[in-house]
Amino acid sequence: MPSTPPIQANIKASLKAKITGTVMDASQNKPVEFATVALLNPNTEKIVGGTTTGDNGQFVISGVDAGSYRVVISFIGYENKTINNVTVGQEGTEVALGIVQMQTDSRTLNEVVVTAEKPLVEDKDDRIVYNADKDLTNTGGTAVDVLKKVPLLTVDPDGTVTLKGSSSIKVLINNKPSSIMARSLSEALQMIPAELIKSVEVITAPSAKYDSEGTAGVINIITKNQLQGLTGGLNASVGSRRNNLGGNFNLKRDKLSVTAYGGGNNSNYFGGSESFRQNLRGGQVASTIEQINAYKNKGQAGFGSVSIDYDLDTLNRIGIDANFGGEGRTTNSTRDTRVTSDDPQDFRRYNNTRNRNRNMDVNFNYTKTFKRSSEQEYTFLAQYNRNNNHSNYSLNQFPLPESEVIDYRERNNNDNQQNEFTLQTDLTYPLSTVKRRILEVGTKAILRDVGSEYRLENARDGSLDFQEDPRRANTFDYQQWVWSSYASFRMRTSKRWGFSLGGRLEMTNINANFISTSTKFNDRYQNFLPNITVMKRFGSGEERRLKINYSQRIQRPSIFYLNPYVNYSDPKNIQSGNPYLDPELAHSVELTYSTFSKKGTSINAMIFGRQTNNAIERVTTVDTSGVSSSTYRNIAQNATYGLNLFGSARPVKQWNISGSFGLNYNILNSTALQVKNENWSYRFNLNTWVQLPNNFSVQANGSYNSRRILLQGQSSGFYYYGFSGRKEFKKQKVTLTANFENPFRRDNTIETLMRTATFISDGSSYNVIRNIRLSVNWRFGKMNAGQNREKKKISNDDGKRG
Repeated sequence: MPSTPPIQANIKASLKAKITGTVMDASQNKPVEFATVALLNPNTEKIVGGTTTGDNGQFVISGVDAGSYRVVISFIGYENKTINNVTVGQEGTEVALGIVQMQTDSRTLNEVVVTAEKPLVEDKDDRIVYNADKDLTNTGGTAVDVLKKVPLLTVDPDGTVTLKGSSSIKVLINNKPSSIMARSLSEALQMIPAELIKSVEVITAPSAKYDSEGTAGVINIITKNQLQGLTGGLNASVGSRRNNLGGNFNLKRDKLSVTAYGGGNNSNYFGGSESFRQNLRGGQVASTIEQINAYKNKGQAGFGSVSIDYDLDTLNRIGIDANFGGEGRTTNSTRDTRVTSDDPQDFRRYNNTRNRNRNMDVNFNYTKTFKRSSEQEYTFLAQYNRNNNHSNYSLNQFPLPESEVIDYRERNNNDNQQNEFTLQTDLTYPLSTVKRRILEVGTKAILRDVGSEYRLENARDGSLDFQEDPRRANTFDYQQWVWSSYASFRMRTSKRWGFSLGGRLEMTNINANFISTSTKFNDRYQNFLPNITVMKRFGSGEERRLKINYSQRIQRPSIFYLNPYVNYSDPKNIQSGNPYLDPELAHSVELTYSTFSKKGTSINAMIFGRQTNNAIERVTTVDTSGVSSSTYRNIAQNATYGLNLFGSARPVKQWNISGSFGLNYNILNSTALQVKNENWSYRFNLNTWVQLPNNFSVQANGSYNSRRILLQGQSSGFYYYGFSGRKEFKKQKVTLTANFENPFRRDNTIETLMRTATFISDGSSYNVIRNIRLSVNWRFGKMNAGQNREKKKISNDDGKRG
């Protein structure tokens, strides 16, 4: 993976000569990235200049005075390399040190003094990386809390994640999909503790190597992994909305590596909504419906993971890992409905819903590298995912004004299971061991099998004589097979130009049998999706970069959108899927400029445009009886044009500040509905932390998102802010953290306005956002400095979710 361009040390501007070289791993003949290259005065032993190596191991120390120096190269996991008597002549000359070989080191990390700190946000060639383990406000939180602070991302109060204004994204864990994401992304993110997250990568223009699903891009959550030795930790947090308890264990001995973690949590959320709808007939109000809803949600979740890797030799590695999790959630809600019409209806429904979810992932991987070049690599990957879900609810309906008489009862059971099996093979082949020209090819096959059985019973006039309602049963089987192959060519020139050209061919076959509705559906389509990137680096240390990218992406509708089952749980607002949906196809162009200063300041600016054809949008209509029906249709062409700015700086060593700003122009256009909606929207966030004496630190962050448009309306903006303080007891390896999220406001309210030819609706929803939590983390064991080999994972980044 490409790395951050080298950042030169703050040396005197009057120095003119330069020293160059390439740092390589002596055992694997592989470039050493991020190695620190220090230039010392041999008489005073003071550092007079320096830099870090890039992704090709190369370094340049510019502006060096004439004289004699000592060069010291260091990196965790390697013995320090010292080059004495480096003589620099007259100004304008270049001293080439050539290839510098570094040997691995078995010393413990306790013997290594780390003088540099990884920044909170890094801007790499094809992605922006947010280093979550450097952000103390994440302690005791979940993945949702982490994603709120990632540049380019927005997380609304309901947990919906958007990238550059679009929710058409794919979220991966360690470069692979997980079955915990298959059912509900927002609920899955609540299950992942923030302490397990090392970093979050935002890939706005994925190359042809990635699956072509997700029109806005890919979010990759990287969990923590340790080096050589035995380490572990326990963490616990208590809060007003959530409590966590978990631990991790890491063992690495020679060729064997074992990593495991697990834990559990419980949560307590509540909120509600209000809506008022005027049903129109011939442009006049025919009836009105007012609804007031309140809910309380309690849940418990458990999670675990184990990973075992073994190095057969220096060139071959095998590994197997498994992830599992479970969740139980109970929701109690009350909904009042008041209908004003020729046939007025006022009633209240009490609803108790229970949901149980179990998921499992099992992965096998084999990686082979070659002596010819460390960049030549072959991988074979296999993955099996399974997700089982059981849910049921029961409701009692009372007439209003409320009495003790129940005039309707309803209960249901729903069991569904999702299985996914994937085979994937990839080859990375450098066409030249000297010039950076790399060919990547691969193929993948995915087989998905989804089944569901839904049964509902009801009882009239408050009796306990429940009868099954076959009209509302839902049983279906759904199979999807996706085969894809890709080829991608990357190169860099001596003039610091970079080029990437690739394409991906995908074939999709769908067989669905919606038994309850006697609907059989078959579909087959294929797509070729190109991807082109041109990049130019500037500056003596390549600290500035200009990049332009064009790509096509596809978004297949998932079973959430395709299932034709009609949901009557709210008789005045029914919902259904559409089995005849086609995939979305998006064209995206991005122009990005980034730069890094000698003092650690970084700036990233992006101008982009994205157009989605055949877009899937939710459409709501109201019939003559005042009942609304919502489904999904390919009726829109969506376009977003925008600007994203991100910057970070360290005014002094103990203070870091970063922030981002996004401005979008959004167009939603449906010729079929004769509806066009457009607006300007913006968002910004700010994050700052200060290191205080005696191992204390404080941090503050906040964000705001302006109103958003829908195809048939709009919704209001929302904001978030938080504060935290931390105290470290380094000898005891204990850390205490206190977090305060939105302490001055209990609820966040979102207003939604809908304007159509058949109805006018004004609504609002609220949920609790205030949270106070105290966390403690204890670490044990010690690590040895040893080089990690990258572990390959399957990444099925496809599937548009609801």
